[in-house]
Amino acid sequence: MSDDAPAPAGPGTAEGPGPRVPGTPTRSPAEPPLDLHADFGQLAARLRAAVDRGHWLDAYLLCAGAGQLAEDRLQGVDRSPRRLADRLTQQAGHPLARTAGEFARDGLDLAGAATGRTPARRAALARCTALGTLAEALAERVLDGRGPDGSAVAPSPEAAALTELLHRATAGRPPAGLLRPPGCFAGFDLHPDDLVALAELFAADHPARERPLLVLGVRTAGSYLAPLVAVTLRRLGYRAVHCATTRPGLPTLPGRAAELRRLRAAGGTLLLVADPPLTGGSLAAVAARAERAGFDRASVVPLFACFTDTAEVPPALARYPCRVLPGTAWRARALLRPPALARTVARLLAPGRLLHLAAPADPGPPCRAHHLAVPLTAEVAEPDGRTRTLPLRAEWVGVGYLGAHTAEVAARLPDLVPRVHGFADGVLLRERLPGEEHPAEPVTVWQIARYTAVRQDRLAVPLDRSPALAGRRPVWEVAAELLAPALGRLDPALRPTLLHPLARAVLTTRQPCVVDGRTRPEQWAAAAAGSWRKTDFAEGAFSLRDLAGYDAAFDLAGAADDLAVTAEPNGTVAELAGRSATAERAAELRTAFARLTGERIPDARWCLLRLVHVWDAERLAAAGLGPPVAAAVARRAKARIVQRFLAGVYLADLDGPGAPPPGPWCVLTVDGVLESEALGFPAAAPQGMLALRALRAHGCRVLLATGRPLPELRDRCAAYRLPGGVAEYGARCLDAAHGLVEERLPPGWRAAEAGTLRARLAELPGVRVDPAGRWCVRASVGDGARRTRLPAAAVDRLLADRAVDRWYTVVQGASETDFLPRGTDPSGGVRTLLRLLSSAEDSGRGGEGRGRGGEGRGRGTGVADDGAAGPPALAVGAGRADLALLRWARLGLAPGNGAPELRSGGVPVLRRRHQAGLAEAVGRLIGHRPGGCPQCKPLFQPPETEALLAVLAVPGADPLTALAQLTRATARAVRHPSPRSSR
Repeated sequence: MSDDAPAPAGPGTAEGPGPRVPGTPTRSPAEPPLDLHADFGQLAARLRAAVDRGHWLDAYLLCAGAGQLAEDRLQGVDRSPRRLADRLTQQAGHPLARTAGEFARDGLDLAGAATGRTPARRAALARCTALGTLAEALAERVLDGRGPDGSAVAPSPEAAALTELLHRATAGRPPAGLLRPPGCFAGFDLHPDDLVALAELFAADHPARERPLLVLGVRTAGSYLAPLVAVTLRRLGYRAVHCATTRPGLPTLPGRAAELRRLRAAGGTLLLVADPPLTGGSLAAVAARAERAGFDRASVVPLFACFTDTAEVPPALARYPCRVLPGTAWRARALLRPPALARTVARLLAPGRLLHLAAPADPGPPCRAHHLAVPLTAEVAEPDGRTRTLPLRAEWVGVGYLGAHTAEVAARLPDLVPRVHGFADGVLLRERLPGEEHPAEPVTVWQIARYTAVRQDRLAVPLDRSPALAGRRPVWEVAAELLAPALGRLDPALRPTLLHPLARAVLTTRQPCVVDGRTRPEQWAAAAAGSWRKTDFAEGAFSLRDLAGYDAAFDLAGAADDLAVTAEPNGTVAELAGRSATAERAAELRTAFARLTGERIPDARWCLLRLVHVWDAERLAAAGLGPPVAAAVARRAKARIVQRFLAGVYLADLDGPGAPPPGPWCVLTVDGVLESEALGFPAAAPQGMLALRALRAHGCRVLLATGRPLPELRDRCAAYRLPGGVAEYGARCLDAAHGLVEERLPPGWRAAEAGTLRARLAELPGVRVDPAGRWCVRASVGDGARRTRLPAAAVDRLLADRAVDRWYTVVQGASETDFLPRGTDPSGGVRTLLRLLSSAEDSGRGGEGRGRGGEGRGRGTGVADDGAAGPPALAVGAGRADLALLRWARLGLAPGNGAPELRSGGVPVLRRRHQAGLAEAVGRLIGHRPGGCPQCKPLFQPPETEALLAVLAVPGADPLTALAQLTRATARAVRHPSPRSSR
């Protein structure tokens, strides 16, 4: 049976997962951990087991991780007050809020110092000191008791001394918190030998061995890097070397101010050690604080590795005497070159004997975005005398247990990932698949769903640990961050109290597992017999890019959103990929996953997970770590996700048998009426969607009118299942049911005019032009929630050009400036569209059908319809360009946020604003408030859906009422998370 065809899932079959695993089996501390987010107790148990077995590198890594947890807890890094103060300082838009955040941080630091003499504080300091001493002792063992030049040095601590240190470091009440795997030895390609090389670089320029040194590691990575540097410097003859760690924005040495003063008084040098910097901001912040503490700038020496083959220093660190290890000198590159690879392959391919190995001479430079890897071809002599050729791939995956974790995951997924031959000293050796060199067709939806379902079973863990990772951007925290703009200025206070519990409740999973985290289609490769293997299967769950989570639906959502954020060269999204194919792919993934597991992923959970993936794609693209994603593309993708969610809640039951016959036409504008951009992207609110439901439930045929480009109009018509609309202020008319588009431009209009204006706008600093518009040119300043329209002075300068003023009319929106072809307006576009729809309707049903269709118009609405070519029964708009449309309609209304020109033009302006105003307008047409009768009453929704709807309802609603509803909805979602369906 082909893997592409659904088949009944049975135990042990390749077509589906085996029996549901209730939890992971009991694991001894000596076994490789499946969940790398360990607490202090687990780290201590694994540390003792590693010391007993003489696994010094694992013991060192575990001890450094325990030290990181202890020091973070000591300084309150993971506590809510510290996180709130940091958010105010870093993200607040108002200077007063940033100042308040800075004062709060300083106050927390003073409070921590004031409690330094309490018994609990002294115990915490003693634990940190013991862990630091133990880490240095284990670093001695890692370096094998030999000096960098091979000479003998003082022996490492004996077993009895290590046991005493281990007892002091792990005794007592463990600190709270979870380990965050370090970037240096897991996410990046660093090796302990690289820290030896960095110490040697410093020693070569500083021959005076009497000068005292303080090696200060910048956490998180600093906990793992600093002890290795300190031990190496002692071996190089420095007589007074001390070691500590810190975090940017915190006191340099918690509880050790006297030690810092003595170092400064003795003319000592401060060595700062951290991960390869991107901007150097963290190192620069610590260095600046050291200068404020009295250190001379020349005495502050940053030590770090860089990815480039030249020793590049970020501008933020240019003022300091940095010592940099270039990419050419990284140990990983040497271990992936043929001489070292031959030894590794010969060791891992036993019992076969390696005859010949073909491999590239050099793996290339290290990279922030991915690990080093090289293709290999090995000729192996088997014990039976046969010779075989093996296509292989050697990948760097991290050192110690952090790298062995990849082999552990592969062992549990033998039929889903490439075969792993072994792991040694950071290098994983696995089979190389034919599809990696010659990609075939994209991986199928069924294969992705099967991989996700099987992984959920075989990599099940007893507990979802992500709630304990607050402050480190787990999935639920990013979801809350995406919803936070809805709260406006109350966000800093209400996010931790309302949105965080809400996001955790919505994203609850009853079957936690170690997720993949990276499920874009290009990360699969074709294997034999039409099957597929996942090539990057272990790193995403514990990546230095954050986004921790334990929900298999997160992997499924990542595969669904690949096409939604794939940009075309001109910055737009391919219509097929961006609209229908993405929606169908998402639906098929959920259906296949439900067939395999019996679990239906709730709509609210699916919506938030997909939003998080688009946010992540944007973030990685901005950092140069992923495919480019234009801002307009990401905004459209987020809008489409919310549209699909709201359509599923409010409109899913309206089509099919029992639907009312076609009634009168109604026209709704999008911006300021049906949607707003309170979230930083266009999104409707529950009140507006309830109004749309009421119109459709009572038989009204709804058209949209918008200044947005045609692709965005297509998205809304597809999501809300509407017959059509007009885009670009009536310049383009869409018959969505038949896929027909009619252009409507003023006489004499030339296509070159739009291109000329776009080019002129692109020359203005900070101005972004929407690339998807064809005739209407939409420009803005900034991005996301901070998008604003062009300054009036800039618009005036453009209109001073007679060529621009002759062809364009300017419409200033809330967050953009539109230049629309002079003579176009939504009213003319709607007239043209109604004729287009009438012609298509007549050609599809003939004359007899017209009579039957006309008999039922207006049924249940209390309004009559005089024919398709007549004015619409209702039109609701808010912009100046909507005036003619509203005056033409039988009932033309504007919400309370309507432009002043509407009121002066005789259009009734309602009291309520935005979507609430739309609901009021619809109520006037149908005779009751939307949702107020059995015909348009919304369906019952589970608590997590109600909670997400309550967030979306906050913008534009009465603040006190909206927040009260949000509080109640959050409480219900927390108390009653939706149960997962069983098989």
